[in-house]
Amino acid sequence: MTSEESNREIEKHLKNCRGCQKYYQEMTGEIGEDISISEEEIQELQVIKKIKKKNKRKMFGVLTGIVLVLAVCVMVLFTQWYSSANSEEVTVDYGVRGNVAYCAIETKPGYSMEINGSSSHLKILRLRKTMSPKGQTISWEEKIGTEENPCKWTIEFQDKIMVIENGQLTKEKEK
Repeated sequence: MTSEESNREIEKHLKNCRGCQKYYQEMTGEIGEDISISEEEIQELQVIKKIKKKNKRKMFGVLTGIVLVLAVCVMVLFTQWYSSANSEEVTVDYGVRGNVAYCAIETKPGYSMEINGSSSHLKILRLRKTMSPKGQTISWEEKIGTEENPCKWTIEFQDKIMVIENGQLTKEKEK
């Protein structure tokens, strides 16, 4: 940024002025004299390095332990809160009242169902534990149909499929 002539003048001044030399060395990071370190200071530094290394190992161990404990807790909570939706874990009630067919699915107390599908084809995905002391009930009623066009519900669990026509179980197939 400066001309060659200015650079020469600055260098000439730095050779003769101790204050500016010191300031220039501080600014450029040059160290003019060697710093001597005693053997005792070297040993103290080595002790400090060892302590830092041990602390890093301890911290890594503690963090690893925390992560493992959290992972186990999440797995335990997930298995307690969700379970597969097997047919044995719910009660399926069906039948006829007069000229109306009905079907009802009820969970055990403290559970609710995650379902997918329509009222004619229902897939029970999983059961979820709830804080409620009651179970969940899903029910349908429909006028009885003809043999060609029956009132029909298909309920799919993880272990089997049930088909109910006009209030009667007509198919039960293991998966």
